[in-house]
Amino acid sequence: MRGSSSILAAIAATLLFATSAAAQSIGTCPPRMGGTPHPGPYNVYFDFGKAALDPQQTAEVRKRAKQAKDIYVSQICLVGFADKVGDPAANKQLGLARARHVANILIGDGFSANNIVMDTGGEAYGRFNFGDVDRNKADRRVSIVFNR
Repeated sequence: MRGSSSILAAIAATLLFATSAAAQSIGTCPPRMGGTPHPGPYNVYFDFGKAALDPQQTAEVRKRAKQAKDIYVSQICLVGFADKVGDPAANKQLGLARARHVANILIGDGFSANNIVMDTGGEAYGRFNFGDVDRNKADRRVSIVFNR
């Protein structure tokens, strides 16, 4: 359970900021519709045990919010992931907390909460264990997918 207390603290902190995103749905992201011209997916990356982004990654989310509005995206799907360090159940919740954090930024930049779907992939790469490389920043991400 290495790092699980910091993960739980990050989840609790993110939930406090989730009130503006109450209209978002949590569930399975729909498959991308056939013929969808939208680019992506895009990824933003988190520090270990954190559910908040640094300024550079926050700027990337804001860039994607503007892009979504400019090309008239009607729905954004956010899939949150965690690395394989710690408890898998806590990592699943951390992935969702990360998606919720990104959703709050998108909403703050004018994207409708009703058009955001959040999902969690839990631990990246599921049941596979990569030993010392389990603490991989590339696994601590939210994928932003434009739908419809």
